[in-house]
Amino acid sequence: MRIIVVGAGPAGSTAAETAARLGADVILVERRMEIGSPVQCGGFIPEASELRDLLPDAVLPETLVEIPERCILNRTRIQRLYAPSGRSAEFPVAGRCVDRRSFDRYLAHRAARAGAQLIVGTEADVRGESIHLKGRREGIIDADIIIGADGPSSRIAEAIGAVQRDEPGICLEYEMVDVDIDRDAAEMYFGERWAPGGYAWIIPLGDDIANVGVGVRRSYIRGEIDLPLILRRFVEEHPHAGRILRKGEIVAVMRGIVPSGGMPEIIQSGRFLLAGDAAGHVMATSGGGVPLAMVAGRIAGEVAATHARGGDLNVYTQRIEKELGAPLRGSVIIRRMVDRAMRSDRSIDMIFSLLDPMTMKDIQRGRLPAPLERLRSMFTL
Repeated sequence: MRIIVVGAGPAGSTAAETAARLGADVILVERRMEIGSPVQCGGFIPEASELRDLLPDAVLPETLVEIPERCILNRTRIQRLYAPSGRSAEFPVAGRCVDRRSFDRYLAHRAARAGAQLIVGTEADVRGESIHLKGRREGIIDADIIIGADGPSSRIAEAIGAVQRDEPGICLEYEMVDVDIDRDAAEMYFGERWAPGGYAWIIPLGDDIANVGVGVRRSYIRGEIDLPLILRRFVEEHPHAGRILRKGEIVAVMRGIVPSGGMPEIIQSGRFLLAGDAAGHVMATSGGGVPLAMVAGRIAGEVAATHARGGDLNVYTQRIEKELGAPLRGSVIIRRMVDRAMRSDRSIDMIFSLLDPMTMKDIQRGRLPAPLERLRSMFTL
């Protein structure tokens, strides 16, 4: 029984390690020459206690509960949100700001030590019953099970007709140094001028180092999207962020796409399973996906490996639903409710005035609290 995992991000490496530890013959294929690079994520992962609250029905992989200290650049204790008016709200969130290059390689190393074969710098395409490899490794590999963990533009998802719901977020991020940030706080900024249809963020990586980015949606922007302009404007002109960022220096530029519509209707078809961004395993309220990807990767690895002993691949969708379904659905419902508000700074400011900080924390976790229910008449699905 051979399992091919396509994509060596958190979902793919977790799936590969899990299946290999259960005795399966696993090949992990990564199109990039260097696992973990380029970085396409802000690198914020809540502490295990927060994750148990966020995903109460999920079994968290060990690698998500205990992250090596060498992979953690900073720890935060607050999440702070800024309205367009400049009004702020904050609530406690214990978080780990990780070096994604180091963390992704750590997960891949574990997969290799568990017995998975790694192939990097190689693209994988589905052709009939086989996987065709192109790049550093050329040829055809037969597989009994294929796990697609190859990101939001997944070729495996395309091959089985899985269509992502709703338009994705489009992100651009700088790593900046010599910035005057609050290293205890992960910050989110809202407003038409700063991040239309999404939000801007500052994730502290140390005393004077931060990931600074914007995520927007195309339908909220008139004309062509100029992400560099939007991010530069946020860094230089935002009344608060500009003051603490504009003297900093950019040491890296990162881009990415983030699904925002939850799971497609198909995440398993025949011998194909999807996990992580390829399966829309992302909280639509925040764009956070690493914890969900790793839970999904663990489930995919277990289901694939036990299939060799007579297990049913069709249980994959049910197991994902049991562990991740409620928070994923809740986050999509909430995001769609506030979509209309995102088109008006006045509406966003009103939401900030109506909701207390702990209610905002619940919303981030995909829970629809009573105060937000009252907004349904104004911001309908």
